[in-house]
Amino acid sequence: MKSGVDEGLRPYPIEMDKEEMMKTIRLFDEDAFIKEFEAQVLSCEKQGKRYAVVLDKTAFFPEGGGQPADSGTLGGKKVLDVQEQGGVIYHYLKEEITGTVCGKLDWEQRFSRMQNHTGEHIVSGIIHKHTGADNISFSLNDSETTLAFNVPLDAALLAQVEKEANAAVFKNAAVRAYYPDAAILAKTDYRSKLELTENVRLVEIEGTDVCACCAPHCARTGQVGLIKITGSESYKGGTKLWIQCGERALEHYGMLLEQAQSISHLLCAKIEKTAAAVEKLKAAKEAAEYELVGLKRKAVAQAVAAVAPTAGDYLAVCEFKGDDLRLFADSLKEKVGGIIVVLEGDDNSAYRYVMTAKETDIAPLVKAANLALAGKGGGRDNMARGTYCARLEEIQDFFAH
Repeated sequence: MKSGVDEGLRPYPIEMDKEEMMKTIRLFDEDAFIKEFEAQVLSCEKQGKRYAVVLDKTAFFPEGGGQPADSGTLGGKKVLDVQEQGGVIYHYLKEEITGTVCGKLDWEQRFSRMQNHTGEHIVSGIIHKHTGADNISFSLNDSETTLAFNVPLDAALLAQVEKEANAAVFKNAAVRAYYPDAAILAKTDYRSKLELTENVRLVEIEGTDVCACCAPHCARTGQVGLIKITGSESYKGGTKLWIQCGERALEHYGMLLEQAQSISHLLCAKIEKTAAAVEKLKAAKEAAEYELVGLKRKAVAQAVAAVAPTAGDYLAVCEFKGDDLRLFADSLKEKVGGIIVVLEGDDNSAYRYVMTAKETDIAPLVKAANLALAGKGGGRDNMARGTYCARLEEIQDFFAH
């Protein structure tokens, strides 16, 4: 925004004096679409392994407002980071530069961030309109955009918000960033996470939102492209959202479509029929699992029936695993009067064990066996489960004594 275009609007903070303004003119405030510029190096100081460069003007946005610093080159040298301190913008490079340099932004990265940041303003403004909710956090990186609100937001409302957000994009409404004077600021209703009293920069999206923000944005909502809310969860009593806008939304859709096509191929079903195919597959799986449980229980019962009743102890290696091993041991208590130890495994790995008894307290034996056989495990209600890292012969010798 150039000085004098609208009454009360200025391209720079009104309380910044001329000397401070000349330290680093913020070209990204004047025009967020500047991709390349020439600037004079005012200073270049070594700080550790990097050089901190101050220019008389810059289009590089320094990290702030939840948005990372721009990337690109100065004088052909890679810009590692951009930070602002005390009104001065520092560009960090590995090498020293002097004189007049050409700055080039990584425009693809910058424009993607502008799309997503402007999209976030649209979504936040619409949510605020519907609920009065405050946006309590915002984070934008090169893979995702997250925002959080201080009230719960249900699925129906989020669907409506997404619809209205894309309608705002289709209108191709104006987006302007400006520094209002004190009189205009006092009369303007705007969103802000912080209490601001001076040098307030507003981003106004026609018909949708007015918010205090320092970052570059699109010039019109149509440049945002598609807005998609990709996820939500409860967060500190409110709601956290994930959104994708513009090219990122297209890439996200492409990824989902690729996954859907793969699932469609695996299920031999049209994409629009995959949910029904999965439901059918799930039902078949549950039926098979139920049948398998029955077969396992039958196998356990047959194994128990084959064991001769005894008043003494019982030790055996079997093929049962997990809960079936436990069921086998538990069922043997009606036929074995002493201590029961059933094992599953081999000498090359370890033996999983279940130890139990109907009347004898097994706790001392569990502790002694674990110590002697490099075992781990324990239990309660007179049943213990664990592993022995020992050979079968060693296990048999221990329990034989």
